[in-house]
Amino acid sequence: MAQEAPDPYAETVDKITNETLSPIPIDSETINVLSAGSALKSKNMQPKVLNFMFLWVESTAVGEHSLSWEVQAATSGVYSVTAEILGKYATIELLCNGEKRNVKVQSEDWSRLDLGSVQLKKGSNTIELAIQSKETIKISALELTRPSVAQGIMDEALSVRQDPDWFKDAGYGLMFQWTNRATPKEGDSIKDWEKKINDFDVQEFVDMVEETGAAYVIWSITWGQQYISAPIASLDKLIEGRTTKRDLLGEMADQLYAKNIKLIFYYHYGYDCYHSTDPEWLNHAGGYEADKSRLYKNVNDIIAEVGNRYGDKLNGWFFDGGQRYYDSRFDGTQEGVLSASFKEMSQAARKGNEERVLTYNSWILPRVTEYQDYYSGEGLQQFENLDEGSFVDGKHKGLMAHTCFPLEERWGHIDFNTPIKKSKYSVEELRGYVKNAQRNRYPLSINLEMYEDGSVSSESLKLLKELRKVVR
Repeated sequence: MAQEAPDPYAETVDKITNETLSPIPIDSETINVLSAGSALKSKNMQPKVLNFMFLWVESTAVGEHSLSWEVQAATSGVYSVTAEILGKYATIELLCNGEKRNVKVQSEDWSRLDLGSVQLKKGSNTIELAIQSKETIKISALELTRPSVAQGIMDEALSVRQDPDWFKDAGYGLMFQWTNRATPKEGDSIKDWEKKINDFDVQEFVDMVEETGAAYVIWSITWGQQYISAPIASLDKLIEGRTTKRDLLGEMADQLYAKNIKLIFYYHYGYDCYHSTDPEWLNHAGGYEADKSRLYKNVNDIIAEVGNRYGDKLNGWFFDGGQRYYDSRFDGTQEGVLSASFKEMSQAARKGNEERVLTYNSWILPRVTEYQDYYSGEGLQQFENLDEGSFVDGKHKGLMAHTCFPLEERWGHIDFNTPIKKSKYSVEELRGYVKNAQRNRYPLSINLEMYEDGSVSSESLKLLKELRKVVR
C-alpha cells in the first residue's frame, strides 16, 4: 500500500556504489555527468544513500581525500570540468594526464564549481580529485564538457527559456497530490482507479479553487506510482489498467481555462521512493535496467502525448526527481547513458504549447539543466534581491523564483482513518509570505491535502478564502 514503508532495495552502501573503476565513455557533443557514486573513493569518503538513490559522497573526517574516475574518449580534446560540491575551507587538486589544477572551495551551500579544464587523450584517461578539507566536504558529480559544446547548449537553452508575467505576478496558486493513492477520511480501503476518477466532481473542484483566489493549479498527474486519469495510449501500450476512459485531466483543463486559472502538471515517473514503490510499472518501462535510455524514451512519449492532448490549456510542468534524470547511475548501475537528454525531454514537455514553463526538482542540489524556466523551490522559502522575479546569482541564477510547501502536514493524504491536520500557518503569516512574493515577483504554491472524494479540509478552505480577501 502507498502508505506503508517499502523494503528499500538500494538503501545499503554495498548495493549502490562500486569498488572498482568501470570505464565511462565520453561523448564529445554533450555534457558528461560523472557520478561520484561511480568513482573510486578513499576510505574517509562515504556515499550518502537516501530514498533508493545515491545522492553524494561526503567526508567522514578532516584531512586528505580522493576520488577518481576512468573515462574513455573516442578522440583527444580539451574538456571543462565542473563539480557539484558543498564545502568550505577545502582545496581541490584536479589531476589528469600529468596536468594539475588547484581550486579553493569556500561555500556553505551546494554549488557548481569550475575546476578548470583537462586534456583528454584518445582512449583511457584517469581523472582524480585530491582533496584537503578542514570541514565536511560533499561531492555529487563532475561534469565534463567541451567548451564550445557547453556554450552551444547554454545559448540554445536560453533561446527557449520562458519568462511569463502570469507566473511571476501570480502571487499564489494551489498544489495537489491527489492520485490513485489518495485515501478517504474514514475507512481502510481505496476505490478502484476507474471508479475513483468517475466519482470526482470537477465542477466542485474548480469552484473551490476559484473561491481561494488561486491564480493557478499544480495538479499531480502521477505521484509515486504511474496512474494517469486520462486515456493515454503511450502508457496503455506499456502496462494495462493505469489509465481511465474518462478524461478527468481534460475536463479540469477546460474548466480552469474558462475561468482564466492557469494549469501546471506535476509528473513523477514512478521511481521507487520512501513513500511508494511501483515495480510492475518500472519493469515494463525500463526503470530497473542498467541503461535508462528506454525508460527516458517512454517518459518522453507519455509527456509529449499529454502535452499535445491539452495544448494551450496546459501552461507548465513540474518534474520531480530531477537528480534521477541528471545522474542515470543513481541506483549503482555502471552501464548506459550518463544522463537523460534534457533537451529532448523539454521538447517533449512543450509539445502542443511552446510557452509552457518547466522545472526539474533537484531538491537542495544545484540545478540539473539549463533547459528549465523556474526554480522548483521545495519547502517554504522567501526571496529578495531578485531581478524582475529571477535569481541574479547563485545556483539558481537566471531562473524565475518559486516556492511550494504543504499547508498542512503532508504533500498528499495517503493514510487511512486520519483526518487532515490543521494548517501550519495563520492567515496573517500567509499574507506576509504572499505580500513579499508579490513585491519580488515570484509565486507561492500552497499544497493542500485532498481526500479520496476530492474534498479538502474545511478549515484550510476557510483560511484560504480569508487569504483571498486580504491579498486579492
